[in-house]
Amino acid sequence: MELGNEKLSNDEIDAVINAMFKSSGIEEQAEIALEDFNKLLASHQDVLNAATLNFEGAGVEIPKEARMENAASRARRTIIRAYSVKDRTDEQALKHSSLKVETRRTHYEKNAVKQTVNAIVRYIENHRLHIFWGSLYTLVTIGIFAERAYYYSVEREHSGLRRIAGYGVTVTRGAASGMMWTYTCLLVTMSRNTITFFRETFLHRFIPFDAAIALHKYIAAWAMFFTIIHCIGHAINFYHISTQTANDLTCLFRNFFHATHELPKFHYWCWGTITGVTGICATLVIILMYTFAIQYARRHVFNWFWATHNLYVVLYILMFLHGSGRLVQPAFFHFFFLGPAILFTLDQLVSISRKKVEISVVKAELHPSEVMSLVFKRPQNFEYKSGQWVRIACLTQGSREYHPFTLSSAPHEEHLSLHIRAVGPWTTNLRSTYDPNAIKEHAYPKLYLDGPYGEGHQDWYKFDVAVLIGGGIGVTPFASILKDIVFKSSIKAKFTCKKVYFLWVTRTQKKFEWLTDIIREVEDSDQQNFVSTHIFITQFYQKFDLRTTMLYVCESHFQKISGRSLFTGLSSTTHFGRPEFTQFLNSLQDEHHNVNKFGVFSCGPPLMTRSVENACSQLNTGDGAAFIHHFENF
Repeated sequence: MELGNEKLSNDEIDAVINAMFKSSGIEEQAEIALEDFNKLLASHQDVLNAATLNFEGAGVEIPKEARMENAASRARRTIIRAYSVKDRTDEQALKHSSLKVETRRTHYEKNAVKQTVNAIVRYIENHRLHIFWGSLYTLVTIGIFAERAYYYSVEREHSGLRRIAGYGVTVTRGAASGMMWTYTCLLVTMSRNTITFFRETFLHRFIPFDAAIALHKYIAAWAMFFTIIHCIGHAINFYHISTQTANDLTCLFRNFFHATHELPKFHYWCWGTITGVTGICATLVIILMYTFAIQYARRHVFNWFWATHNLYVVLYILMFLHGSGRLVQPAFFHFFFLGPAILFTLDQLVSISRKKVEISVVKAELHPSEVMSLVFKRPQNFEYKSGQWVRIACLTQGSREYHPFTLSSAPHEEHLSLHIRAVGPWTTNLRSTYDPNAIKEHAYPKLYLDGPYGEGHQDWYKFDVAVLIGGGIGVTPFASILKDIVFKSSIKAKFTCKKVYFLWVTRTQKKFEWLTDIIREVEDSDQQNFVSTHIFITQFYQKFDLRTTMLYVCESHFQKISGRSLFTGLSSTTHFGRPEFTQFLNSLQDEHHNVNKFGVFSCGPPLMTRSVENACSQLNTGDGAAFIHHFENF
């Protein structure tokens, strides 16, 4: 019972045992034989046959087929396999979902070509705004490159520099314009306050503001491409130029003075001109920024990522100076830079105005699995929606280093709260800083707060049916949403959304007991069965032995007699193993056959969100309902 709910009383354990004995007709016996034991577990033979006797230091292996039939199939038959509705009262059956996850729709195309076509059509339908704006930006980028390339290929074909360096000048100048365009556009994608503001307007129906980060990465890829092309082109150009006579170069570059008897070499153009020096320095800055922007660097050396990305100011100064040398053409970087720079500056001023306010921490608490909760005062006029996120900086760890976290508090609550898992140096130090054992009688260090900012999870209410999938600390945004549902249900608020399915995937519920309390509040206030919760405990997936088999049997009986889970104490259905998302999402089409579009929101480890994405993509190859997936990784 140590793997079950800690609050389970002895009387409740006795009730489970008595119910099991009574259902088998052996409640009057003082002892049981093997035949009685088999009768006791008659309804769970498939479970018992696949179990192993697993003692400390020794194990009895079972045939591979049996083990796979038990662990893997149970992990996949997720929603109603463990708890049959026919054995429940009507009230209990109403409380639980009647989804048939084993159902597979018969109208799926079996032809691989048609499946591919359906997948492409559905992808275009679900991401039409992303495709439109991505394609438009790509065409504009190519057009900017082509305009400069055409100018130096055709209109300046007979100029001296063009005749000496050939098409190297064409490529170099086209790439230079592409760099100016892409690097300045990055400022727009980082104007978080502006994006959050417009996200709440009618424009969100035409512009995918939630894709700002993805667009930022896409533009950065184009910027790196043009940088490489520009560097290669200049290397070729400098080689051609350095082989010309001094008098010819004097005619070509009248703004640069050098002794007529000296032939400028490659090192002169690199280190003897402002264009060369600033170009090399800008290239080094770009290399640093891109190197520490990769996922590994962000997770393990975040300070380096933060420091190098803040070199963007240096980069723009170098780019301006690089063009001011007028080596080939008059500078016009400012034409690209002015608009985005003004927008970004105004956006940063809004953030700076908030960052100056020191926020007092009201409460800090340490939870299992390296999770900590912070409760701090809510600033005046701080309005947000459930599922949004903020950036915080701890004054004792550096007032300029901000990290993003999703709010776990609901909009109606007096204070703001965050649940943070220590997965890196900064969060580990933050956990130590707010450790109640270390703080003792002293006041908690104050915070700087920046936000709130919008993201896809806050749109759950816009779908008739919403599926919320949280794994590990990724349940944080859904904690805020569930609290919001509880509050709105208490005031009888009307929802556009008609049904919410919440799937919680966790190794053990003990590590996130704070979420269990929230789910309990939802169950107590949910009179209309608006939220259907399913909890997947993965702790038993790799060790489905006789001990865990008996726990599974006890869980099934306890659920029947008490209407709640042995492990969580909740009415929500508890499953063992990892969910099979494809079967579950597929069953929603039968459960809600009038719904044409389902909203699927997942947050957690990349492996889990990738499984959800694959499930949505697979189902979108059919001609049924569309599954729109929004995800965040932690």
